[in-house]
Amino acid sequence: MGMIEREGRPARGRGEKCEVCDRIWQWIGSPFWLLSRVYVFIFGRVLFQSFNDFVFETLLKARGYNNCCDLKTTGERNFLKLVARLNPTHCIDVGANVGAFSQRLLETTGASVLAFEPLPLAFDKLRQLQDRYPNRFVPISKGLGSVPGMFDLAFGKENIELATFSSDARKIDYVEFFNNDTVKAEVVTLDAFIESTDIDFDFSNVDLLKIDTEGFEQHVLLGAKNFIATRRPKLIQIEYNWHQLFTGHTLYSFAALLSGYEAFVILPYGTKLKKVDPSKPDNNIFHFSNFVFIRNDVEFSRYS
Repeated sequence: MGMIEREGRPARGRGEKCEVCDRIWQWIGSPFWLLSRVYVFIFGRVLFQSFNDFVFETLLKARGYNNCCDLKTTGERNFLKLVARLNPTHCIDVGANVGAFSQRLLETTGASVLAFEPLPLAFDKLRQLQDRYPNRFVPISKGLGSVPGMFDLAFGKENIELATFSSDARKIDYVEFFNNDTVKAEVVTLDAFIESTDIDFDFSNVDLLKIDTEGFEQHVLLGAKNFIATRRPKLIQIEYNWHQLFTGHTLYSFAALLSGYEAFVILPYGTKLKKVDPSKPDNNIFHFSNFVFIRNDVEFSRYS
């Protein structure tokens, strides 16, 4: 049987590279491409898949994925050092939980911080920061989303950081395991909150908007469309995780809501960020990570 021609292109003979391979060859360079071919020839077998899984997970960590548990390991501690170079004056922490991120902001910068946390158990601890920074820290016991209302907030007393409004996020095994309790919590849009609040906070001069809401991130962005379009915060940090697989959101869909921003991934170590293209599939990996969208008129040479 003859070779099949596809889409008007002549079929290639054995040993010839396809156009995709040609591009990869040009992009990576022949030595690395050959090394890749040798690796696949040796390790592309069932016997070595456990080893490949280990290599894959390790490489993901080096690319900024699955580095969790504290701000140093996630890379956020170094990221906040970069934020400090901007001399920020106003920051918003959405999904503040017990306040680890807000506290670091308050310690490393002179900014005023507005923090949203709907879970009462976490908010009680968050308020302690207000006693230490009475003139710079304002906690708000509400959640942010795309529509206002009272929503079921699932949480677990043993791991309150996993609290989520997203029913889809509960499809994740560890979320379902810990989140055995629910509480009704108020949700507002950021746009509506800004219009109605009398808090002394300059929403026209926000340096950092951080969103960590366990799968509810896109809802927060949708409820802040006017704020982002008109007030243009300099940096928008968004947590990305397994949750987005079930909610149907991607880094690409986040970027579509953030016209005029460029995407960077926070790496676990080092003092710079890596610029990424949200339209590339290898940047839409559903593992824990943190991305920062930097307004395109902000000088980003210091970041990348």
